Amino acid sequence: MSADRVRDALYEEKTVVILREKNAEAVRWKARAAKDGGLKIQEITWTTPSAAELIREFTKQGLGTIGAGTILTVAEAKKAVAHGAKFLVSPVFTPAVNAWSKKNKILYIPGCATPAEIYGAWQAGCRPIKIFPVPDFGGAAYVKHLLAPLSFLELFPTGGLGLQDVKAYLDAGAKAVGLGASFTHAPEVLDGTAAALTKLATEVVDLVKGRATVRA
Repeated sequence: MSADRVRDALYEEKTVVILREKNAEAVRWKARAAKDGGLKIQEITWTTPSAAELIREFTKQGLGTIGAGTILTVAEAKKAVAHGAKFLVSPVFTPAVNAWSKKNKILYIPGCATPAEIYGAWQAGCRPIKIFPVPDFGGAAYVKHLLAPLSFLELFPTGGLGLQDVKAYLDAGAKAVGLGASFTHAPEVLDGTAAALTKLATEVVDLVKGRATVRA
């Protein structure tokens, strides 16, 4: 799958499930539960135990479009892609990873925060650009403020976002949203079963497709 096709899929689905867990089994059941609810794009962070093996496993199982997060070096990028990662995400912009990704036609989504960082990544050809950690920079209002003078930017805010955040960020102009700890570690998920996460995922899909409104 080319970088353009992955980007198109991301902009169509509008959400990425970000899986950062302390053990591989937690990633397994949460990834499957989210996919059962209709969320087709998932990112496994490189800080998760057995991340490369999980990416290979999920790719072979056809679990969806699987990417690798927290990629900081070319060596990590190479290993992730060799195991089946279709896109790479980082909390920072790394020129070497960007150059390698472009050469190998892999979608690279770097993390930036300030307008100067974001514009620098844009000039380097990055689309979209991850805004991280977006809650600490003003949330959805920050995305809206950035796009007022820089309307050409393609932004992907992340930073622990959950179901309640999706509509606000998309309405602010974000191309997609990263669903982090507020989604994968929501109270009903921690206290319940896979079915609780599947239900949350279904609510996210309904919200994105315009079939539901934000919970009261």
